[in-house]
Amino acid sequence: MNFFDPERGALVNPRELVKTMTRRRASEHDLRVESCALITVVDRDLKAFVRILQGHRLDSWKGYREVYRGSVSQGNVTVALSPVGAPNVVALAEELAAFGAQKFLFVGYCGSLQNCVKVGDLIVPTASIREEGTSFHYLPAESPSLPNRDILTLILDVLQKESILFYRGPIWTTDAIYRETSGKVAKYREQGVLGVEMELSALFAFGMATEVQVGAILVVSDELAEGQWRPFIPSLRLLKGVRKARAIGLKILEAML
Repeated sequence: MNFFDPERGALVNPRELVKTMTRRRASEHDLRVESCALITVVDRDLKAFVRILQGHRLDSWKGYREVYRGSVSQGNVTVALSPVGAPNVVALAEELAAFGAQKFLFVGYCGSLQNCVKVGDLIVPTASIREEGTSFHYLPAESPSLPNRDILTLILDVLQKESILFYRGPIWTTDAIYRETSGKVAKYREQGVLGVEMELSALFAFGMATEVQVGAILVVSDELAEGQWRPFIPSLRLLKGVRKARAIGLKILEAML
């Protein structure tokens, strides 16, 4: 089926839905967020960013979303937590964009598809294979899903300036975590795809369709490259990668401002 409709408007719109769902039916002024926003899907990452940014929770969003305002040297930023998965992260991005966010940095996790890419390594996605459903409501089926070029360049510049080792290349986004088969992993590995995760092709498509700027960095949390799954296991290497992603994420936010 072709899900794409080029009409931008929709009967259910994020501005009205948020005002309905927030606890106090907050005003549009109270719901305003900063133009630069960071989204993460892990509560520990959210708390770490909020602590470092000396952030405070926006009361107007309570009862519906976890949204915070924090400060970097260049100004204020928004930090928000999304549930895992493409529909969830795009719904959150739509809502934040409706109240002022125009630039997004996603800090997330992926499984490695390449032998050289190990747990704790950082990946900068340059494109994403669309195996989720949300992106097909934002872009025609034949369109690639890409990060914003300016944000991508900025991310790469910051990583290189900080002398951080990272990998750049395409990733695979899927809705079906339990259908990451050995055949698919082998196919995408041969195509040079670096990792697999559950959000970015939809988030990139949202950005392309709405002209909101979206970029991302990923931490490798598990490995599938050798035809078997090496699951997430807490380790010093993973912890170092997470801390590195958080630190570089803050520098990217500053540069985005």
